[in-house]
Amino acid sequence: MSRILLLTLTNLLVVVIFGFLLKLLGLKDNVNQISLFIMIIFGFAGSIISILLSKLIILNSINGKIIIKPINKNEIWIMKTILNISKKKKIKMPEVIIYKSNDINAFATGPCSNNSLIGLSSNLIKYMKKNEIEAVIAHEISHISNGDMVTMGLLQGIMNTFILFLSQIITSLICNQEKKNNQKFNFLQNIKTTIFTSLEIILGSLSNIIIMGFSRYREFRADADAAKLVGKNNMILALNRLKISYKTINNSNMITFYINGGKLNVLNNIFNSHPSLDDRIKALINFKN
Repeated sequence: MSRILLLTLTNLLVVVIFGFLLKLLGLKDNVNQISLFIMIIFGFAGSIISILLSKLIILNSINGKIIIKPINKNEIWIMKTILNISKKKKIKMPEVIIYKSNDINAFATGPCSNNSLIGLSSNLIKYMKKNEIEAVIAHEISHISNGDMVTMGLLQGIMNTFILFLSQIITSLICNQEKKNNQKFNFLQNIKTTIFTSLEIILGSLSNIIIMGFSRYREFRADADAAKLVGKNNMILALNRLKISYKTINNSNMITFYINGGKLNVLNNIFNSHPSLDDRIKALINFKN
């Protein structure tokens, strides 16, 4: 409920701020209230839908099955471990999926802390020791209990709305400044869509810096929470084990959900969804419970 309330209040705040800016800039005639609400709906709609359907989306994108009843010792231990850590974090036990992958990885997703899903790759179970798997599980459950998936969606929705609004405002300002020169004004009107689309791309790239910055922060926070639950040495061992698996994740849209973000682009670090494993290990070494 608190997340829904936050989303509602955020929408109201966006309406108030945008309405004030429109009046201040004298652009109420260019962007009316109906257009404003349409931009807000489009800005948040995609994020809200992706949050609500996140479990279904990722289940359809990977080859795996939800464990209904454990059929071997590994599955029994995994289910018991997830149940125990969930109880510690006071959330409902997530659904669990084991999926086939050459990658050593795991993810968490879901619309809320009591309706979530944890996925573990087959190679993670194969190559990690139990204390390392437990640390990974603690990391993913921390994401769930912190509401990181919802917060990421909310942040994306806010950024999308601002992009649409600012693109419209800047486009209107550019065209309005040339009203005196009718020929040039008419030309700008003809390419108005091109100007708007170009601004969307530019502003979208800039907003991605903020979104990825938060994504990196939440990874550090989930590592620290896991360290509190199972010990920082176990979390460090798990991160070190992930170093042997740097394969690119096929579904780039879901990359922020995984514990291992794959290869990082050193030149474009501000666009990475995850900090480097070395940076995460260094942060844990300096972390004090």
